[in-house]
Amino acid sequence: MKAQDMSQTKVAILRQFPDADSLLVDRFSIIWDEVVDFIIQKMLDYCDPHVGDLHINLREEMTLELAKLEFFIAEKVVADRLAGRQIELLDEGLEREACFNEKGMAKLNNTAQFAAEHVWLKKYNERWKPKTEAVIKKEASPKVAPTSKVAPPPRVEDNHFVPKSFIKCYWSENILISRFTKNENGGFTKDKPAFGQWGFGKNLYSDGLEKWFGLLEGDAARPLKMLLSVEPLNRPQRESLVGFIVIQRLRNPHFMDSLKLQMKPIVADGVGGGRESDPGYMRLVYETLFSNNEFYDKLAGPIYRNEWVVVRSKDSEFVLPDTCNIFGIYDGEQYVVMPITPKGCLVVLPFAAPEIRIVPHYIDADELLSRDISSILIANAKKEFLAGESFQCFSPTSDRPNNIMRRIIFSIAKIVSEKSAERPQGSCVIS
Repeated sequence: MKAQDMSQTKVAILRQFPDADSLLVDRFSIIWDEVVDFIIQKMLDYCDPHVGDLHINLREEMTLELAKLEFFIAEKVVADRLAGRQIELLDEGLEREACFNEKGMAKLNNTAQFAAEHVWLKKYNERWKPKTEAVIKKEASPKVAPTSKVAPPPRVEDNHFVPKSFIKCYWSENILISRFTKNENGGFTKDKPAFGQWGFGKNLYSDGLEKWFGLLEGDAARPLKMLLSVEPLNRPQRESLVGFIVIQRLRNPHFMDSLKLQMKPIVADGVGGGRESDPGYMRLVYETLFSNNEFYDKLAGPIYRNEWVVVRSKDSEFVLPDTCNIFGIYDGEQYVVMPITPKGCLVVLPFAAPEIRIVPHYIDADELLSRDISSILIANAKKEFLAGESFQCFSPTSDRPNNIMRRIIFSIAKIVSEKSAERPQGSCVIS
């Protein structure tokens, strides 16, 4: 198991000193990233003779724990190196010398040995080794699960196509939301209903599908928080988040109406009997999507493979359209824009990532990029959108949505490329 370069010291510096000069932060984060990398690699070297074979199902859990440990060490390294000192007064050459001279190396080795003995081997002996033995034993003599009656799902008439929990957590203030409705003259009207009074329709789905949506929302709740707080995502968490994004696309009534319109002539020709005009039957046709793995993979596969970027806005610039997110095609490849909060938006670029990262790219948007993302989200709203309390309406741009999206993609890709070039080596990946 190889150490993964977390490079989180820059995040740690900015968390403690948000106003620090960006050039100084970049210079010293490179040095302290190398310190963290050395500690982690040396820790794993110490542990290697004491760690036996582990069950393959534990790989994701161990990857996550290693990422968490790297985050923790990065915080400690930054706190130690900046204790009682101002970053503006540090000398780059002297700092590197202090970290890697004989005294510094002795400290790094001691830290690595302590982490090996008191953290990594402790987790191995207390958690992963017993789990491995238990799983191997269970696989050798699997038990047949007893049959039991399953209670029918509860009846639901108001189906939220944007989860109430998501709206309440990220788009409401004191249980109220800021809703903007498009006018015929191109302007907006604003009101402030309760968070539960938006993003729903009557009898959109069967009760069984509604219950399944609830399970998916629950699975994605923790990964969403982790994404916003720069915590690493393991494979199941990433898959839960991808599932949430795709389902938000498929469960939206605007998508449903478009799909049913396309399906009507097919149903009329293939089934007949006026079934194409039967809302109940057409809903059943729509719900077959959720057992169509090939269709799901067509939407989910590019999200999983492509480059993830969390774009942060200084002000509450981003909005949540009534379509929830945007799926589009650029140069033959799928992109996704998924607003999470008024200040945080996930953009999945239409480019395959070199490696699947457990921590996405995080970038700070300038005013133009923030405004472009907000513009494309507003343009994608059919009738309404939510925004932060401090959101200021602006005149719609005359640019075509395709031009705006192209500008967004190139702006983000450029920033990510420049940041990646600054990194000395490695990346945060799922192996």
